[in-house]
Amino acid sequence: MFKRRKVAEVKKVIDVKFEVKEDFETDKESFSARLIGGFKRASTGGNRKMPVLEGINKISAYVKKLPRAPQPVLTTRETWLSLWGTLLGIGVTALLAFTWKCPMLLGSLGSTAPLLYCAYKAPLAQPRNVMLGHFLGASIGVVVHDFFGVTWWSLALGVSLAVVLMFVTYSIHPPAGATAYVAIQTGGLGVGYLFMLNPTVLGVFIMLVIAVIFNKATKRDYPTHWW
Repeated sequence: MFKRRKVAEVKKVIDVKFEVKEDFETDKESFSARLIGGFKRASTGGNRKMPVLEGINKISAYVKKLPRAPQPVLTTRETWLSLWGTLLGIGVTALLAFTWKCPMLLGSLGSTAPLLYCAYKAPLAQPRNVMLGHFLGASIGVVVHDFFGVTWWSLALGVSLAVVLMFVTYSIHPPAGATAYVAIQTGGLGVGYLFMLNPTVLGVFIMLVIAVIFNKATKRDYPTHWW
């Protein structure tokens, strides 16, 4: 009787192990099937696209339908001339500033360089706009700083007045807005009203002379008008 019970218990244990093993094999097969099915759906695109991809496709389609500005034909020659012109204009001005130990360079001149040596046919890049625009921006900037100091509203007022003056004098030059901003924020780099002459007028004049000489020497039509 004892042996019979022992045999029955052993058989029960074996049956349980077999059932556990069978369940494990079934789960393993179902997991593999799901995994393979997922790869197949991903490779074939599936019947339903992901919402994120649908949104990206809609945005891309909308952007492609927006009107595009006409772009000029870029040539290798123009690309190289723009590179060397900018190197020459900024390089010479920086060299003189380091040699003479005076601040002839402004951050806003970095924005003027693409206009002088790349988009040189643009009305905003002509000598009147460049010289008068920067001068007006520097003048308004130091005056506003002298009267009101540096506040959020004095910065807004100074740049706004500079824009209006450039507009009514037909001398709009976008980088000159930055000149006004710097003049207010730094008090004319700490030199007050001298900021209008150096670095503003002196630095802009040097870059402008280099632009005229370089563009004429390379058969570029600059300036299209002087005043």
